[in-house]
Amino acid sequence: MIETLQSLRFVFALTVMLAHFSYAGVEGHTTGVGPMYFMLMTGLVMSRSYGPRVLDGTFRFRHFLLRRLFKFYPLHLLTLVAVLVVRHKTLTGADYLTVLPNLLLVQSWIPSQHYYFSCNAVSWYLSDLMLFLLLFPWLYGKIGRMGSRALFQTAAALLAVYVAYVALVQTDDLNYWLYIFPPVRLVDFIWGMMLWRGYQLYPTQGRTKWPTLVELLLVCGVVLTIVSYPLHERWHVALIHWVVMIPLVLVFMQGDSCGGLVSKLLKRRPMVWLGALTLDTYLLHQLVFAVVLNNLDKSGMQLPYPVALVSCVAVVVVLSWLVHTWFVQPVNRRLLSTINGQ
Repeated sequence: MIETLQSLRFVFALTVMLAHFSYAGVEGHTTGVGPMYFMLMTGLVMSRSYGPRVLDGTFRFRHFLLRRLFKFYPLHLLTLVAVLVVRHKTLTGADYLTVLPNLLLVQSWIPSQHYYFSCNAVSWYLSDLMLFLLLFPWLYGKIGRMGSRALFQTAAALLAVYVAYVALVQTDDLNYWLYIFPPVRLVDFIWGMMLWRGYQLYPTQGRTKWPTLVELLLVCGVVLTIVSYPLHERWHVALIHWVVMIPLVLVFMQGDSCGGLVSKLLKRRPMVWLGALTLDTYLLHQLVFAVVLNNLDKSGMQLPYPVALVSCVAVVVVLSWLVHTWFVQPVNRRLLSTINGQ
C-alpha cells in the first residue's frame, strides 16, 4: 500500500462532500477532481497489484472480477436499499424503474439524469468502474509491455483524441458526455495505468531536491483548479485537472519513501485510516447529509455553516467506520472464502 496516495483518497473524498453540501443558503462548490483522482488511482493500483499476473499469464479474470465486486457491491446494495427506505414516501413509479439499472450497475450508460443520478446518485462512479474492470486485463496487456517511446506516443495520441472530443462535442448536457459517460472516463483510468508503467520505466525520476516546496505547490495547484472550476467547465471536467493531478500522483508516490512535510502528514496513522474508509464515505455521504439536514430543518435548529459541515462530515466518518467494521469487512471475508475455497 502506498500510504500517501491512500490518504489522498480521503482528501479528495472531502472535495466530493464539499460539492454536495448545501446549507443555510450556501451551495456546494462543484468540481470533478474527486472522482477523477479515484479513477486514476484505480488504474494505478490495479496495475501495481495485478499487472504482473497479466503479463506472466497467471491472471485469472473470474477471480479478479469477483474479488473487486466483493469490495464494493455489498455496500452498493446496502446504500441503495437505505436510499429507497429513506425516500419511500416521495418515490414515484418512474423512480422505481431506475432501480434495476442501479442493481445491474448500468445507470451511467443511460444519457438521462433521471437514471444516471438515480437512487444513490454517486453510484454512477461504480457503473463506470465496471467498464474499467472488464477492460483492465486487455488494456494492461498492451500498456504493461510498452517501452518509453511507445508509452509517450500513446499518451500523446490519447490526449489529442480527448482534446478533439471535448472541443467538438456539442450538447446541452456536458455533465453527462464529459463527466459521466463511461468510455470518456475510461481515459482517467488509462492515465493511472500509464503512470504506473512510466514509474516502472523511470522509478527515480520523481525525486526532487525540495520535496516540501514541490508538494505545497502541487497542493496549491489542485486548490486553484477547484476554485476556478466554474469558469471553464468544459475543460475542467478532466483536462485541466490532469495538468496538476498527474505530477501530484508521481510526486506523492515517491513521497511515500522520500517525501516532504505534506507526505509526512499524509503518512500519519489517522490519515491512512481515513483513506481506508474512502469508498464508505463516498457512498454514504449524500444519504447522511440528507437525513441530518432534514432533521435539523424539522427541529428548527439553525447551525452556523462551518459547524453544520463539520458535524455532518463527522457523522459520515463515524457511520462509515461502523459500516466498514460491522458490515463491509465481514461480508467481504465471507464472500472471499467462497472463491478461495474452490
